[in-house]
Amino acid sequence: MTDSETSNSVLTWSCPSPDDCNFTAGGTAELLEHVNTEHAGEYQRDDWPDTAVAQQEQYSDEDDSDESIDE
Repeated sequence: MTDSETSNSVLTWSCPSPDDCNFTAGGTAELLEHVNTEHAGEYQRDDWPDTAVAQQEQYSDEDDSDESIDE
């Protein structure tokens, strides 16, 4: 495989804060440091993290809690 055949895409991670944070990290360690310094404690909020996967999980959890259990 030559260099021209390899992918030139670079992985980046956006800040998962629901507060419109525009930080983008080039690695997971950099993102972890950013979250721990700039958003310490925010992860305990119900709307954290503000990602499509987390929103879907939160939506499915709300659906589960709406079901009543008959005994």
